[in-house]
Amino acid sequence: MQTSRRKRAPDSPGLIDSGMLYWPEFDFDFRLDIHRLLPHIAAIQAYQEAAANRVRPPQWREQSLPDETEIPPPDLLAQDRLQEAPIEIRKQQVLIRNASLTQAWVRERFAPGSAPFSLADIFNMHRMVADESGVRYKSEGLLRTSGVQVGRREVGGLHAGAPPDRLPRLMDRYVRFINGNHLRSLPPVIHGLVAHFFFTTIHPFDDGNGRLCRLVSAAILFQRGYSGHGFYALSNYFYDNQIKYHSLLHRCWQQPLPFDLTPFAAFGMEGMTLELQGINSFIKMKLNRSVDRETSAAARKRRRNLRRLAALGRLHPGSEALYSKGP
Repeated sequence: MQTSRRKRAPDSPGLIDSGMLYWPEFDFDFRLDIHRLLPHIAAIQAYQEAAANRVRPPQWREQSLPDETEIPPPDLLAQDRLQEAPIEIRKQQVLIRNASLTQAWVRERFAPGSAPFSLADIFNMHRMVADESGVRYKSEGLLRTSGVQVGRREVGGLHAGAPPDRLPRLMDRYVRFINGNHLRSLPPVIHGLVAHFFFTTIHPFDDGNGRLCRLVSAAILFQRGYSGHGFYALSNYFYDNQIKYHSLLHRCWQQPLPFDLTPFAAFGMEGMTLELQGINSFIKMKLNRSVDRETSAAARKRRRNLRRLAALGRLHPGSEALYSKGP
């Protein structure tokens, strides 16, 4: 099915421009070139142990895309304490605490084997995102009732979200879609990326859509066994490469239907691989340090014992020098 680039979508006056998605033709239909994605799938599989490990490098934190407030980690707050007014410090501390509460809820709700996603879960997460920011959205936990457009010229133009009168039905279909057998048969990262793409395509809320996209992806990764990394891996990479992220989204929206998600999936999987490589290196470093500490502790214990024996006169001449050559 082809998109018509010169048609005007009903209920969205003024939003449709050359290259914009024509909503009457929209469907949850996409294609992937699995052969092209195989190297990325293999690379992620190679770091499966890191994906299942709950250890996280200290630099990992939830990052926000440009339209939302960035939450710095507590150590940066401490460093900037002298430069920031006390009220700003308290505000950032509230953001960090509330974000942690949301993340804890998502991690618990979407543990492996938990119940499938529901629309109520999405509304609940939207209310929590509003609480995180400390700013009440006008319609928290409610679908928007007016049109919306996102984007800018340097990333490919503007994208019109779904017409508001179509949102209730579209979101019901979206939940069935992300819970469906087809997506669950795909690798977890592709599942999360496809869910992310269609959520941001619909753009169902007035505010907070970017954070909700990442929470939905995180929930899918948690539910499918990615223990500690749902909030960080994709978010970090998208944040660090935000121009390419937005450009790939717009390219998908501007192409004939069904959506070719291969470039977007490859981009996201490349980011996941890099993050898992970082986790793997961090885990090895921690293990090496642990081994070094244990070896050093054992050597110190041996030397103490030798000194005690020497003090008691129980060593033969030269024994202390011999035993002290241990690690």
